[in-house]
Amino acid sequence: MSTWLSEKEFRQSGAESAGVTINVAFLQEIKSDFGFRDLLNKVFRKLKTGSGDGTGHDASGGRVSPRVAAEMLEELRDGLETYFALEEFYGYFQQAAVLNPCVNQQAFRLQSEHEALFVKLNQIVEMTLQIVYHESGPETTLEQVAEELESFCIELSRHEQAEMDLMMRLCNEDFGVGD
Repeated sequence: MSTWLSEKEFRQSGAESAGVTINVAFLQEIKSDFGFRDLLNKVFRKLKTGSGDGTGHDASGGRVSPRVAAEMLEELRDGLETYFALEEFYGYFQQAAVLNPCVNQQAFRLQSEHEALFVKLNQIVEMTLQIVYHESGPETTLEQVAEELESFCIELSRHEQAEMDLMMRLCNEDFGVGD
């Protein structure tokens, strides 16, 4: 399957007007040094098991309370916002002359996924806050919040892998590796 676009496909893709590509060095550094992934794993582990120690209980011996879960998820949401802001400010950039429309189109699509991912995590935070303030029915539980977070993690992982794949593609093109 060819990855080249016809002129018509290129014009219809929005890639020409978007002019977005990625800065591999900065994006890679953000991914490895920011620590968002560690925070995500910590929050996920605590929500899934009830604590970070794998026992399913917090230090007082009980499950993680809705209030603690909401605080952790709010911290995670703030971390995601910063993570995406760094990626968009340093990792993605506008390009006046579109050199590779396929890369450009992929970079634009990946950058635009940030908003949807942030909204999804914010909805999980809101769901948890509804539990805290008794604004939800009994069907909304922390177990459901943990399932939603797991779904978010899967989507984010897919997104991150697509960014890594695009970075590898650009590295290979820059160094002339591959066919």
